[in-house]
Amino acid sequence: MKIYEFPLGALQTNCYVLEGEDSKAVVIDPASSAEVIRFLNSKNLTLGAIILTHGHFDHFAGVPELKRRTDCEVIGTKPDEEMFKSAAKSWADFMPYMEFEPVTLDRSFSDGEEFTACGISFRVMATPGHTAGSCLLFCDDVIFAGDTIFCGSIGRTDGYSASGAEMRRSLDKIAAIEGDYRIYSGHGEPTTLLFEKENNPFM
Repeated sequence: MKIYEFPLGALQTNCYVLEGEDSKAVVIDPASSAEVIRFLNSKNLTLGAIILTHGHFDHFAGVPELKRRTDCEVIGTKPDEEMFKSAAKSWADFMPYMEFEPVTLDRSFSDGEEFTACGISFRVMATPGHTAGSCLLFCDDVIFAGDTIFCGSIGRTDGYSASGAEMRRSLDKIAAIEGDYRIYSGHGEPTTLLFEKENNPFM
């Protein structure tokens, strides 16, 4: 499986493109649409599914246009469904140059679920704290972490449905994960689980 990474939007949100079966692609957290469409065209890929790690606008701003252009499936975390429909709850004011459009999920997932998109298998670990629906998505030896954990840091806990206490419990869950994984976060550079266990002051 090939993974492509590029930051999008004013907040430099990391968008990930995964090559799946039959030249279909999974896109994780698209902050905008035009760059994604150009990239997919350059690789001769068709967008099959979008996965959203949590309900902040900088992670789903590109979804409405991508949905209109491709009629792809939109998959996201169930506890954050109301955030996908609310400019105030999703912090859309951080991206005022983009008009807010609500997003409706075609499929939702919850803690412990396993699901497949474009032939790629994912396993969900709920990690509330940054938002109620924040999660880790396990895919082979990779974790897509959204804004739960970054290289040397963690997501903020002062927004809608956020909780510092829940974040602490989520970090304890992450610290208990066995083995090592490459972590692709919502912002910043990739890291690994072992590095964060040893070096992240919040862990």
